[in-house]
Amino acid sequence: MNLKEKKLLILGANPETAGLVKKANELGVYTIVTDYDPNAYAKQFASKALNINAIDLDDLHEYAVSNKIDGVLVGVAEALLPTYQKLCKKLGFPYYAEPDILELMTDKKQFKDICRKYDVPVVEEYHIDYTDESTFSQVKLPVVVKPVDSCSSKGISVCRTEDELKSGIEKALSFSKSKQLLIEKYMTGEEVIVYYTFQNGEPILTAMCDRYTNKEQEGVAQLPTSYIYPSRHLKKYMEETDAKVKKMFKGIGIQHGTTFIQSFVDEDGGIRFYEPGYRLNGAQEHYIVGAITGIDVKELMINFALTGKMSDEDLSKKANPMFPKWGCKLSPLVKLGKIAKMDGLDEIAAMPEVVSVNPSYRIGETVTGIGTLKQIICRFFVVADTKQELREAIDKIYKIFIVEDENGSSMFLTFFDSGIIDKNYND
Repeated sequence: MNLKEKKLLILGANPETAGLVKKANELGVYTIVTDYDPNAYAKQFASKALNINAIDLDDLHEYAVSNKIDGVLVGVAEALLPTYQKLCKKLGFPYYAEPDILELMTDKKQFKDICRKYDVPVVEEYHIDYTDESTFSQVKLPVVVKPVDSCSSKGISVCRTEDELKSGIEKALSFSKSKQLLIEKYMTGEEVIVYYTFQNGEPILTAMCDRYTNKEQEGVAQLPTSYIYPSRHLKKYMEETDAKVKKMFKGIGIQHGTTFIQSFVDEDGGIRFYEPGYRLNGAQEHYIVGAITGIDVKELMINFALTGKMSDEDLSKKANPMFPKWGCKLSPLVKLGKIAKMDGLDEIAAMPEVVSVNPSYRIGETVTGIGTLKQIICRFFVVADTKQELREAIDKIYKIFIVEDENGSSMFLTFFDSGIIDKNYND
């Protein structure tokens, strides 16, 4: 598609949106990125940066009309999806989901309810009156307590005692706009993420990965340290669950866009969903999928915003979740504090296996938000022909990358153990 000189307004400018801005620039698009924060990370890559609050519908509409914008797109910020949809509708631009679908795909409870309707397995939950402490005894601990309408691991607690359950409920409610929460069974099995792309109402399975997490921070959500592609559970998922999920998405009426679904592997090896995202993923797996299969959802979403079409190609013919190569999204975690030193990024970017290096911070910035994705210091995207080459590339990154605080101390939490690749995966 020829998108040169078209003007695209991108809502939100967090670090995870930078790749979308860069891709649009590569396609010849004039990028306008807006965020209330004048120093928001992704603004530095835009053709033009605005300080309009990305939820200010009236100001955004006025700007789009007066500056002859050709399309609007949201980055990875889920909270901006309602404004995106309303703005596109007001301007007569393409948007990939109606409000009822957006609500369904951003509300964890509604999503799990629709999964049950289509016999798609989900993580079990407890239904109690959480305003009445006498009902807490009905809950078999440990559990995970989370808001139904938050993202990026915000408001999530792992609760092992009734006191922790009480504080976890209070925390979840404080992060929930609707003041609703879920109390779910604490799953100890492996985690996987499943990715679908939608084209003209057809759901296309594009990838599935295994998500490895750091468990050293007590009482908060386990944060990802590595995603390995393809998942070792993919074959079983395709045999048992994929058809049900596709039927569900068609029943919902999803026509365009992209989704990722966070899931656990249960005791029987089955996949149980617990949370969807109907947008570009902050984990940015699109670098891995695009490099291996040629399906780059950043480009697809830009196409849709400016033309109303995801692609001129039939994406189902390109999709191959059984990747012919190995992929890893490596996301080292750091402790809270001010970053005084961050070295090695250029050397890592020059490695032949490294597809992209996406830092979340600049030197001098402060890491806040324990138990949230703000503890990810950088994301490295690695593609290799063999699992040995993948493991060696990961180990090399760890040797090169340095992050220190003002006292000269390393800020890293425990790294992902690359030995897992040899242990868990066949060639």
